[in-house]
Amino acid sequence: MLANRTITLFLICLQVAARAQSFDDFTLDKEVSVYLKKNFESLKNFQLGIKCPYEENQWYLDSLEYSPWFVGDFNSDGISDLFATGQQKKEQAHYLVMGRDELEEEGSTQVIRIFPPKERGDLVIPFIEETRQGLFIVLKQFKTTTSTITRDGKEVRLPRTYRDEYKMGLMKKDTLVYHFGHIIEHNQKPDQRAIRFVQMHSFCQFGGCPDFRMKISASGEMILHNLSNTAETAGKYTAVCDPDLLDKLFALANFLKINKSLDKFGEDSADRTVTMIIQYEDDTFKSWYDYEQGATLSLLRFYELMLQAKSAADWNAYDE
Repeated sequence: MLANRTITLFLICLQVAARAQSFDDFTLDKEVSVYLKKNFESLKNFQLGIKCPYEENQWYLDSLEYSPWFVGDFNSDGISDLFATGQQKKEQAHYLVMGRDELEEEGSTQVIRIFPPKERGDLVIPFIEETRQGLFIVLKQFKTTTSTITRDGKEVRLPRTYRDEYKMGLMKKDTLVYHFGHIIEHNQKPDQRAIRFVQMHSFCQFGGCPDFRMKISASGEMILHNLSNTAETAGKYTAVCDPDLLDKLFALANFLKINKSLDKFGEDSADRTVTMIIQYEDDTFKSWYDYEQGATLSLLRFYELMLQAKSAADWNAYDE
């Protein structure tokens, strides 16, 4: 009987070990590539590695002994995650695969595709920086346009901005971090002021999409005014915000990089629009017009959380 129990326990351990492929065990590019293609249908055509437009750039990158993947705890949950960069459908693609506790119930693995907030140039090379504040994903954007010179009687092609420190034509550096459930821009100096309320107005200037205004106070009181084209009947409604969502919303509101009392993103000729107000307890405020409905990664995540709060609320008709 004891022998049977020992064999059964051994088999269970083997099954758990087979199922739990730890990212920390990866040592080769091939292992990472096989894992991604095997486990994610959307990544079957993903080719791990950076391909520079010109061989001079590739030589420089290779001289850094650059690795197209990195294993680390990006969301500070004690479980290793996997970052990988490569080519997909002839475009650059960057992914963050969130690690899971394999002893918990089976569930879908979260895979986040990472984009620069604004695309510039023709080459993006991501670097991972380990800091006291956590892991940063630094997307360095390059413009690799070249010029030709004659050296020792031979034509040599060089990047136009060859004299910059990276010798590849650095244009912009975006520092991203996993925060508030997604990848957003890092803010070195987030605001610390107490917020009285946040208010969002989402609409289309030329009509057709849902037009509503929603206000959430620090105490969690919510007021929704459905104006037109909404799934619910037009009118005013009240509810109480989910406490966890309320904490995330107000923390992210202070984390946003909004440096003006009144700001504008995009062109005001655009159709889809979001206007926002953050009112502070000291009677100061920040407000903006976002004609892109997600001008930055942080703003996009903020709108997503606002909509989550709206969907999760138990709305009641407003009784004046």
